[in-house]
Amino acid sequence: MAPFTPPPHAWIVPGALVIAERPGGGGRSHRVARREAELVWWHEQGVRTIVSGMRSRHALVEYAQVGFGVRWHPLMDVVQARAEIPRLAADVADVMAREPGAVLVHCDRISEWLAAIDATIRLRLGLAPDVAVALTQAEADGLPVDDLARDLMDVGMPPAA
Repeated sequence: MAPFTPPPHAWIVPGALVIAERPGGGGRSHRVARREAELVWWHEQGVRTIVSGMRSRHALVEYAQVGFGVRWHPLMDVVQARAEIPRLAADVADVMAREPGAVLVHCDRISEWLAAIDATIRLRLGLAPDVAVALTQAEADGLPVDDLARDLMDVGMPPAA
């Protein structure tokens, strides 16, 4: 058996908040055995709650069945996501304040959607002073930042809590 390779991820708040692709991989490359191994690994890293930004409810039941808290904020299209991503960020902040353990936030793949989520969470937590800095930090996390991420961020982000 090949040694376990941790999934691509970035700790926004070390030990408390991590952003990553979907456990098990995204899209057609998703593998149940890989998801199961990654969920064990995430648990070992201290993750206790998973927040999904996927359009579908894929794997949410499985996360709950193995003991993770689950939150779902489906991102359907750019217009809807501009309103939903700040709600997702607020939910993450609430979970971090009220629940034990780290929080894993994911979309299907490493993408500009995930970059916008990363940047919005940074703004919500006061880890970045403005959208430009937040997007630069998301890019430093290894997330792609281009027109879609900027469009998802739209102006008018709420100030840090």
